[in-house]
Amino acid sequence: MAVLGVSQPTLSRAIQRLGPAVTTFKPQGERTPRYALLRPLPDGLPPRQRIYRVLRSGSIEPFADVEFLVGGATLERIGKLARLYEGLPPYMVFAAPSGFLGRQVAGQASRGQPSLPVSLKDWGDYHRVVYLFLHGTNTPGNLLYGELPVQQSLNLRQIVPTTVAEKLGHYDAMAAMLREASHGSSAGGEQPKFLARVEDAGHVIVKFARRGSRMAELLPLEHLALKALADVGVPAATTQLLASSEHVFLEVQRFDRVGPHGRLGMLSAGAVDDEFFGLRDTWSQFARRCAQAGYISAAHARLIDVMAAFSELIGNTDRHFENLSLLIGEDGEYAGVAPAYDILPMRYASIGGGVDPALRPITPQLGAVGAQPAVWLPAARAAEQFWSAVQTAELAAPISQPWRQLAETNRQVARDFVQPLLPDVPVGR
Repeated sequence: MAVLGVSQPTLSRAIQRLGPAVTTFKPQGERTPRYALLRPLPDGLPPRQRIYRVLRSGSIEPFADVEFLVGGATLERIGKLARLYEGLPPYMVFAAPSGFLGRQVAGQASRGQPSLPVSLKDWGDYHRVVYLFLHGTNTPGNLLYGELPVQQSLNLRQIVPTTVAEKLGHYDAMAAMLREASHGSSAGGEQPKFLARVEDAGHVIVKFARRGSRMAELLPLEHLALKALADVGVPAATTQLLASSEHVFLEVQRFDRVGPHGRLGMLSAGAVDDEFFGLRDTWSQFARRCAQAGYISAAHARLIDVMAAFSELIGNTDRHFENLSLLIGEDGEYAGVAPAYDILPMRYASIGGGVDPALRPITPQLGAVGAQPAVWLPAARAAEQFWSAVQTAELAAPISQPWRQLAETNRQVARDFVQPLLPDVPVGR
């Protein structure tokens, strides 16, 4: 009223004339109602939408009602609580397409949805909303965006999983179909991948690479790295390595899926940090902030520190904030750190244009982890196991002699680096 120079009755009449195009709400802790103009959405989508969630049991229930406002803000209503976001809620940003898989779904969605740009680079929040409420079915986490994705999810439950006998052939066919789109996509850490549901492992993400490529050499190392972390008590995604005459596949079980139909909530560290801190510095610093804020326990923060320390000891230089996640419980609260994933010696990954870095020894640094013996001990034990396995493991995709030689060098580098941090505790015990 002050800005427009109008009286309260004049404002009330304007709101009445606009009718359903205006929403009213009271943010938590405020007594005075606010008013906002709803934003028209393309393709006949109403600006008021409902989000559902899938429980561990597979049951589906309402999660929140959202309203999209002129200017780009989003109003979220959960029960009697109303919360206003300047843009999209963090769970929508997290669920929206990104990376290699995101580029694939963006291309597919744009063919049947003219309002969506072909290139994911041209997408904004406006397009993410359209995608989620028309196609947001098999997104990360446990949320379904609108009635159409709920129905699509129910339809997917009728699809029979791929059998073990058919799995490798199916994976080869999927890789061949995506081969042209995936050319050169490993630059920047975007490993070619696709989703599948298989008889023995359930819901999986399948990474693939052409035999003879640098990424085909790294997929077995990711398999061994995650196993090494699990063996020292750090939860890690379960993987299986497969190979055909043309491709190497790393099958990663989805930890946000439970059985054939259940799901778990999750958010990437990026989505959490952007919402509450806005720093995106290092995993360890993020862990400390989350522990201080009460989002995770000190024990879970230590798990993140071990992942970071282990990464230093194996040359994992790709520790961005989408490669770390937190789980969300069915009570809506943070439920700890998600199992480790995407941890491998990325210092050796292709940098694009067919350029592969030389197989030079790792150069670990103390970094933000600091001199914490309780962290470096399990990280050192995992690294010892990892580099030993690289030398000796017999896998579906064999590890070459140059890699085995590098593994011995790197094992010694890791030992020498960590020894001053653990002066009284032999790594091998």
